[in-house]
Amino acid sequence: MNDTEWITQLLQTENSEIIGMEISRIDNPVLLHNIALNYNWDDGFKLLNLIINNGNCELGTALMLFYNADGYLLLNENSKNNITGQKEWLAFINTLFNKLLNNKFCSKKISYQPGLSKVQKYKLKKANPNIPEMFFEGVKTKN
Repeated sequence: MNDTEWITQLLQTENSEIIGMEISRIDNPVLLHNIALNYNWDDGFKLLNLIINNGNCELGTALMLFYNADGYLLLNENSKNNITGQKEWLAFINTLFNKLLNNKFCSKKISYQPGLSKVQKYKLKKANPNIPEMFFEGVKTKN
């Protein structure tokens, strides 16, 4: 079975114990990234939490998940006081944001650029000058 088939099978598995066991065993950051890339966000945050808590999850994958989870709202000082949503989403995005701020992810193989416009970057930097540059520029790896 190739990686694509394995990812498809894993993402269709309904047994959370099996999913947890498989995610915890993954030592390949590219495989973790591809799982995150193909994840159905309607399935909740349990698998995503497993990914970001896997020691092989790289900064590029974490930033991708941050932006795919609408983390932009946390970066915008004007939106912070108005953030409402599911408790599960708030817990996930806050955990991920704090792990990013505290450099809990390594950067070796996975690149990610958030694709923010110059205007978006300017507004975010103006609203909150303490946001680390990686949130604007992403991460580029050396291949």
